Amino acid sequence: MKRAGYIILGVMFIILLSFGIQNNVVHAETTSDESIQVLYQQAIEEKKVDASKYTFDAFQENYYLAEENYQIWKSTVGEGLTFKQWFKDIANYGAFPDGEGHSPSEKKNNNLLKSSQTTNGNKLKNAIKKGDILIISSGGFGHAAIATSDTYILEMTGGGNPVNWFAAGISNNNHQFNKDTWIFGGAEQGATSSRHINDWIQLWRVPDSNMAIKCANYADATFWNSGHGYAKNRNISYRLTAATTTRNPNYCSKLVFQSFYYGSGNATVIQPSMVGLTFVSPGALPNLFAGKYVPYKVGSF
Repeated sequence: MKRAGYIILGVMFIILLSFGIQNNVVHAETTSDESIQVLYQQAIEEKKVDASKYTFDAFQENYYLAEENYQIWKSTVGEGLTFKQWFKDIANYGAFPDGEGHSPSEKKNNNLLKSSQTTNGNKLKNAIKKGDILIISSGGFGHAAIATSDTYILEMTGGGNPVNWFAAGISNNNHQFNKDTWIFGGAEQGATSSRHINDWIQLWRVPDSNMAIKCANYADATFWNSGHGYAKNRNISYRLTAATTTRNPNYCSKLVFQSFYYGSGNATVIQPSMVGLTFVSPGALPNLFAGKYVPYKVGSF
């Protein structure tokens, strides 16, 4: 009987211990969710997130994805930042410049888009003008490109193993595609473009069209062809580096940043203090411009 009593007590202890562990796990998860909720509210107060266009569920998913990216890139991009600082300053909370945001699992079928993907892509194609900035939300810290004409889009494509983005780099990674190819995917001049319309895209435009054209010309001559020809004669490597001034290697949003910083001549198109940034986030690009040159959003596609 005594032995049976010990067994019963032992079983009860294990049950209680298990119950306590489960409660602790649930409590930890709740605390984690509450912590992310606090950060979400902070981002709203900072006007970096628009709650009507970026749900908490999407924010939370992007938060967890960003944690994975942080572990890979924290020694190179945003070195010394805590994860929450990194999520804010480097990933821009996973948001577009106007506070809109989407997670990879969120389907492109909400009220922002009221047409088929093909129709939506054609709307984007018809809207693009020389000097426009394209910002893509595709997970991570996103992607950016510049329209070097009414017809062509220039980008640092990236791709491959993310480890190479800051280690060895990716040689000859600058590509220019016809906007139809860039939007819907396909091959051109030996390179293949992703089907970008699968992801959320925002189109931004500098109000001064003459300045936009001037900077687009700079981008084309510096990062594609020195004589503005169709075939590439500039070979730029892709690599994430902690500087905004070096033209080669480069990366997507840095190329766009430099096109307007260097391409604008003596005009203050980019805020002077922004040149000291260690990293240019695609989602923060329009917020780096100054005065009358601050871009406005043409639309979401």
